[in-house]
Amino acid sequence: MIEWDNLRFFLTTVRAGNYTAAAKRLRVDRTTVGRRLERLEHQAGIPLFEQGEDGYHPTSAGHQVLTIADKIEALVTELEAVLSANADAEQVELRVAVAAELGSEFLQDLTDFSRLHPHIRLRISTSHEPEDDVVTRKCEVGLCLVDPLPRHLRGIRIATLRQAGYASTTYLDHKGRALAPQEYDWVRCTSSSRVRAMKQWDDIFCRTIRVSAYVDNWSALRGSAEQGLGAAFLWTFVADSEPRLNRVTPLHEELGVGLHLVVRDDVPMDQATRQFMNDMAKRLPVRVGNT
Repeated sequence: MIEWDNLRFFLTTVRAGNYTAAAKRLRVDRTTVGRRLERLEHQAGIPLFEQGEDGYHPTSAGHQVLTIADKIEALVTELEAVLSANADAEQVELRVAVAAELGSEFLQDLTDFSRLHPHIRLRISTSHEPEDDVVTRKCEVGLCLVDPLPRHLRGIRIATLRQAGYASTTYLDHKGRALAPQEYDWVRCTSSSRVRAMKQWDDIFCRTIRVSAYVDNWSALRGSAEQGLGAAFLWTFVADSEPRLNRVTPLHEELGVGLHLVVRDDVPMDQATRQFMNDMAKRLPVRVGNT
């Protein structure tokens, strides 16, 4: 008979990526993890892991076991919630990597999630390549700007984010309105910046504009435009809702990029990850104003 506790060890090991990381999450030693998985394979009568170039991965049978174990876990979690409705839930940690190009624009949504789910402690990091952080298991969830989704990832497409040029009311009162884009002073991303999505406009117009300042991150780009240092190419979902900013260029449809919530495609989501994905899939389209 297959024991649920051994399946739980199997799920945790696949999610963690190796025995050592799984042991840390399960608060046991590495030997215990290995012994539990050996017992599960003996009970199943077939190998559940195989070694590849980058470590151990579930076999075909292992993937079938994972699918069923994931469903069992969801039911067990639901049962535990019912039985302990009046008790404090054990706190778990969820690591989330947010694309650097987004700055802190979704911090309020993450804060609202934390207040609604106090048992889930978020560890939020800003990353130039959040999709790679998910693949390499540095985090469980990535909020990414990618098209199309890279290999080894699955997720939810939230929206297509677009860009346009904006300047503050103060700047336009001084410089003039309804001018050609080349007549304004612009704040640009530095050539060495890794803020990829925010540099697309630079690649088109960089030879025809005057530059008042260079910055290397989204917050500085937005702040410079708001303070009147010059015009800047910003996310429309942010700048259109800022009363101090005015659009000074047409919307460039070709510069759109997909906003995705992603996880590894070979790792079943645990309850915390599932709650986060479901919650953010509802919140973020409202935040950005399109789907």
